[in-house]
Order: sequence, then C-alpha cells, then structure tokens
Amino acid sequence: MMKTCFVALAASAVLAVALGAQTASKPQTVNGLQITVTGVEHTDKAGLKDCPPGTNTVNSVQRPGDELVVVTAAFKVLPDFKPVMMKRPTATAADGKVYNTSVQFVDVGSVPEYSCQFVYRVQPPGTKLKTFTVENTAFDLTGVEK
Repeated sequence: MMKTCFVALAASAVLAVALGAQTASKPQTVNGLQITVTGVEHTDKAGLKDCPPGTNTVNSVQRPGDELVVVTAAFKVLPDFKPVMMKRPTATAADGKVYNTSVQFVDVGSVPEYSCQFVYRVQPPGTKLKTFTVENTAFDLTGVEK
C-alpha cells in the first residue's frame, strides 16, 4: 500500500513538472460566454484571426524594438448568451501601460466552443502582461505566461 501511494505521488510530481508553471486562468462569464485564458506566449510572429477564427487571416511580425505577446483564450457559449457587439480585448502590463489588439470578435455565438489568439505588440521586449480584459472583466495573467 505504501509503495503504491509513493508511486502515485511520484507520478503526480512528474506531471506537475511536465506541465510547468503555466496554468489556465479561472473561468469567468462575460455576456453569456465562459472565458478561460489558457496561455500567454512571447513570439516574433503570429497569425491575426477574428474570434472565433474564420477566413479573415493576416500575419503579424514583430518590428525592431517591440515584441509580440499572444494571449490564448478558450470560449464556451452558454445558454444565456445574447449576441451583442463586443469591444476588442485589451491587455495591461505590470507598469500599467494598456495594449490594444487588432483581433476582433465576429459572429461570437456561431460556434459552441472555440479558442482565439489575441496578439499584442509590446515594448520593450520582455514586457510582462498582468491582465487581459474582455468588456469589463479582467483576467489575471500571473502564472499563465510560459
């Protein structure tokens, strides 16, 4: 029995290390959408797609002196969802600077579940984002970033 518990505990520890420090945010509901931030990643290029992803796609490449940060969020349309025009989400850095994305919400309730990537051009490179805001709801990005 003790050996079995030790093996299970060791397997849990290995899984925790494999997953790293990144975890998803706490799900929150905005306009009948359950939203969970699932990742934050610094990159030198990213695709710009509407949310939910459709046929409108363009690539974004970092410029000298800035960096792209991609915030990935999972969406689930709940029964109380009502179609409304939604503003583009913003991201706020630890220093209080607010960043905008070119990704916009289009036909939000057209698919029951989907994932979107919101691209932010930040300065200087290495800038850490603190919050991701959809409408008036802020998601804490602490611990979500890779």
